[in-house]
Amino acid sequence: MLLAEPSFNKDENREKMLEIMFEKYKVPAVFISKNAVLSSFSCGRSTAVVVDSGGGSTCVAPVHEGYVLQKAVVRSALSGEKLTDYLLSVMESKGVKVRPRYSLSKKVGKDGSVLKVSDAAGIDNTRDSYKKYMQKVIVNDIKETLCRASETHFDEANAQIPAQYELPDGKVIDVGPERFKACELLFNPSLLEPERASIFGVNSPSDITAIQDCITQSVGLCDADIKKDLLQAVILTGGNTLFPQFKERLERDLGEAVTLMKVKIISPMATTERRFSVWIGGSILASLGSFQQMWISKKQWSEEGSKIVHTQCP
Repeated sequence: MLLAEPSFNKDENREKMLEIMFEKYKVPAVFISKNAVLSSFSCGRSTAVVVDSGGGSTCVAPVHEGYVLQKAVVRSALSGEKLTDYLLSVMESKGVKVRPRYSLSKKVGKDGSVLKVSDAAGIDNTRDSYKKYMQKVIVNDIKETLCRASETHFDEANAQIPAQYELPDGKVIDVGPERFKACELLFNPSLLEPERASIFGVNSPSDITAIQDCITQSVGLCDADIKKDLLQAVILTGGNTLFPQFKERLERDLGEAVTLMKVKIISPMATTERRFSVWIGGSILASLGSFQQMWISKKQWSEEGSKIVHTQCP
């Protein structure tokens, strides 16, 4: 069993993963590899800076010769789910009612609970959990369909013509500057309204680190002799990197921040490759003949305990 883990995973979590695999699932051998390493392998690199910005988190991890430099891993409060929540908050503040085509509600009769399906007119009678879930699903689709990175620094006054989106209930809405601003927060968190900072789990916008600053901080914590090699292979992975113009914008902003070194961003063109780079890298790693001697066997685990994960899977 080859397991992938976040680059910032805690030691106790790694030990627990090993314990569960051997005790509960009875697997004969286990290896745990970090997401950043697998993403770099998927692009044919053993040394790179992996920018992983997805639904749950944004993390920048430098990889050198197939190992994550743990001291230089940098995280940001920005994530795809939080951007969806932010976009929903902005749309609601403009009076846009986001609701599904159908609502679900329960009516209790003599024979027990009966699930009732009705049109969106009955949405106010449905359960809050279902309502919030469907709102997020719809707004997430708006984000993935209409949102994009601004080619230059975002200026709301000069925002382009709004795009239209048809909600499931048939109503057509205009999505204006917020379709650029949602993505712009990745590059310029200072644009975040202070009253919405809590959406991202912080007290103020100044507590959020821009994605290009995460990269410069991460590389800055590495040894001087490998900084050039790292900046020559900045690998993008995760759903947030799929915004149109994201690569070009990051290349520009990072180039402005790092003026003394050349920056090269590696971004697989295929959506599938960028979304599932960890899985692809894992399939490459597990198929190598030299990898077979790296497994942690159940016998080794029984003799040395869960601490073996730190030496066998650094």
